[in-house]
This record gives sequence, C-alpha cells and structure tokens, in this order.
Amino acid sequence: RQYGVGPGTKMAVVGLGGLGHMGVKFGAALGAHVTIITTTPEKGEDARALGAHDVIVSTDPEQMEAAATRFDFILNTIPVSHEIDGY
Repeated sequence: RQYGVGPGTKMAVVGLGGLGHMGVKFGAALGAHVTIITTTPEKGEDARALGAHDVIVSTDPEQMEAAATRFDFILNTIPVSHEIDGY
C-alpha cells in the first residue's frame, strides 16, 4: 500500500521462493496485475496458482526485453546478492 500497489498497477515479483510467494499473493489480493520473473520456467504453474497473471523467464533475453518499462512496481525477493540492472 505504501507504494500504491493496487487495481491498475502492473507489478513484477522477482523470485518465487518463500517471500516471492507472499509477494504474489499480496499483489493479487490488492488487485494488481502480477507478473513473476524467475529463472525456473517450471515455477510458472505455481505462480499462477498463487494469483500471478504472467510469467517471465529471466534467462530469456527476448522475454526480458519485451517487458522493459512495463512495470509500475518491482518487488525483488531474491535473498542473495545478484545483478539487478536487467530488471
């Protein structure tokens, strides 16, 4: 709510671990259009079951480029140091 996530917001959640699961659920519950960004394509079904509308595989440069500037809010839930410029 602090960042205005709600109906009409295009939200991305980076990573679908424990915190990412909660991010998807909260985003969907607030009415946002939620996209999960993951390195693991198999997590797409899990993300959709939690309320995600779309899935982007971050290791696919075409998918990442197509999504550039698409999001109003990006929640990074990856708990280790990583390069964020691509997001």
